Amino acid sequence: MKTTASKNKFLLLALLTTLIAVGVHTYLTQHYYALKFGGAEGGSVCNINEVMNCDAVTASKYSAFLGVPMAMWGVVTNIVLLYFLAVTRFNMVQDRAKTSRYALLISGITVLASVVMGLISTTMSNLCIFCLSAYALSIIGFIGIWMGAEDVSASNLMNDIKDIFVTERWVGGFLIAIPAFAFLANIMYLESHGFSEIEKVAKEKIAYWQASPQQNFDLSAGLSLQKGSGEPVMTIVEFADFRCPHCKHAAPSLHAFTQSHPDVKLLFKPFPLDGTCNEAITGGGDGISCGLASAVMCAEKMSQKGWATHDYFFENQMEVIQAQNLDKNLEDASKAVGLSADELKACVKDPGTQELIRKMANEGKTAQIQGTPTVFVNGKLLSGGQLIPILEAAYRSLK
Repeated sequence: MKTTASKNKFLLLALLTTLIAVGVHTYLTQHYYALKFGGAEGGSVCNINEVMNCDAVTASKYSAFLGVPMAMWGVVTNIVLLYFLAVTRFNMVQDRAKTSRYALLISGITVLASVVMGLISTTMSNLCIFCLSAYALSIIGFIGIWMGAEDVSASNLMNDIKDIFVTERWVGGFLIAIPAFAFLANIMYLESHGFSEIEKVAKEKIAYWQASPQQNFDLSAGLSLQKGSGEPVMTIVEFADFRCPHCKHAAPSLHAFTQSHPDVKLLFKPFPLDGTCNEAITGGGDGISCGLASAVMCAEKMSQKGWATHDYFFENQMEVIQAQNLDKNLEDASKAVGLSADELKACVKDPGTQELIRKMANEGKTAQIQGTPTVFVNGKLLSGGQLIPILEAAYRSLK
């Protein structure tokens, strides 16, 4: 009895870690889809710095296997493992010992996948804390199952595997269910959100992009971001307005894609939907969008905090819109990113700053921008360029 009680404690530990793993993988799955398809409200909660950046990892080519997010594989596999652990721990099967060994085998699969993904992580310049947590949870769970399993031996495990094809076909059914449900869940998501034809759409977008007229942008004006130091193979120019909801959703995807590709450069150019500083907009304006654009350029000029200010305005877009007061927005942004509010306000009102915004907005007007966000790649309009699959298709065509 003491032995059984002790094993139950280890199985309970494995149950808890597996349950947490399901939660972690579920979050990563949701964020994968949001980031890939332009639905993210902002950066991941586990974005800490340029290295510890979950968004960059999510945007990499290693974030999916056979078109299905790695996180989705993790969700389904851990749910199946959770079932095997529960029926073992609470004695809901006739052969507890054999079922505990099947749980060990499934757990071994999660550990193997974690080791492979961990090795891949060492080749990348970015790391994901939640991913690393999932790897650690799989190892802890495996140890718990190992300690809680009964009659574990190489011969027993080999016989158990053989029995899957003879007397224990129900186990084989669960194993087949892992890829079946992973593919099904992925298809259901893509179809329900209108992305089931994304590969076909991407090909069409690339064809239009390649045939588009070349635009000449001033690459020295705007906010620049590039992970690597070499000559970029792909230069993305984004025109956006800080009070545009679609621009808010585009920002995380564009940043993540750029950060996961060292030979890609992102250049952000403000295109305020405000006639105060943008000749392309008729009917005047309240000057707030123009001021926000100026604030970002000033923050970069003052202390290289342009991107921090850019992110602040998008992440707090609703508050920025509701404030309807430029000075309050500037004061709030100054506190958030660590700037002098007075110096920021003075820079925003400087004629030189205002002229810079007009110049960049005029570049958008010349390129005949119809709305925001608008994305150009290597000087040519890329429709849908805020979506990572389309950016990835363009990148592949250039490589």
